[in-house]
Amino acid sequence: MMRRERTGTSGRWGRWTVAALCVTGCGGGSSEPTEGASSTEGASSTEGASSTEGPSTAGTSTTETSTEAPTGTETGTSAPTTSSTETTTTTEDTSTTGPVECKKTVVLMGYWPPTNEMLRPWSTNPEQNPDGWIGENWGGHGYDVYAFFPEFPPDGDPSNDDIGSPGAVGSPDYDLRVDYQATSSDFWRIVDTYQPSILITTSRGGDIGWEVEALEGGHGQDNDGGPAQDWASDGHGMEQWPTEATIEARSWAAISEYRQGNTLPSQLPMKAIVTATSALALTGVQIDENTSGNFLSGFLGLHGVFYNSITPHNVAAGHIHVGFGLPKEHASKLIEATLKTVIEQHPADSVDCAP
Repeated sequence: MMRRERTGTSGRWGRWTVAALCVTGCGGGSSEPTEGASSTEGASSTEGASSTEGPSTAGTSTTETSTEAPTGTETGTSAPTTSSTETTTTTEDTSTTGPVECKKTVVLMGYWPPTNEMLRPWSTNPEQNPDGWIGENWGGHGYDVYAFFPEFPPDGDPSNDDIGSPGAVGSPDYDLRVDYQATSSDFWRIVDTYQPSILITTSRGGDIGWEVEALEGGHGQDNDGGPAQDWASDGHGMEQWPTEATIEARSWAAISEYRQGNTLPSQLPMKAIVTATSALALTGVQIDENTSGNFLSGFLGLHGVFYNSITPHNVAAGHIHVGFGLPKEHASKLIEATLKTVIEQHPADSVDCAP
């Protein structure tokens, strides 16, 4: 097994070794959310239209009740009663359609291929998924599943473009460009909109086909430059590090607290995932006891488990590295098995509604 390094590397992707490709292309080895997204100043990499659509509210109804004022009783001003007849009260209730439905959701996030390709069936964006969204009550498990990921024009292959160039970072017209500022902004907008009970983040890894990450964060042990300098440069835009002024406040809170050896563990059923995916006999599967690294994979992975730590209704979150050479067809079967395993560990009727 080749070793995946933990720092960024510049140059052409096509000339990298497997180890360097895994680093810069994947980020290294193997409460309740705040109400409203806080504003981010100076985020130079978040231009472009968002492809995120809110969850459907079709079928949701409101409850209205009207009450007639009782005859001969007080309605704000007193009226004398001239009859000895007992006062009667009549109350009329309008019909109701019951309480607002409690939706349970799963959010899947990806970065480089093959992760964006394997997640397409769960995207509600017809440009990214022309075959149609399959996520409604996926598998009859009671969860609606949504997926978000970048696109890499013109050829869909970021590995033949310079790090930091548009072809390697992703199009601004889609979610989760491989950029600290864009990832921070998109991540919090997505989870604030969809309020996931389960959150699985993924990115491209090295030679291990399906690698479940056990920990996130904890970087910068030998660095006195502050949280931003714990992370490798993304090579993109005017600001190439996750600075306090250019990322969302909750992102800054996450990278400020979970650094210099302080980590957050995965909240995925890791052993069950390994059992289910190994049974497919498609690729190597393992749990990585380290972290997702200090590039964008680790940044996205830390966001997922941090969201879990501050969100009472979120019951599972964690990151998976997907081997860069894994065929899309195999990756698709592996993410389906993983998703089914996590959902079965957390049946929808056992999970609290989002607030």
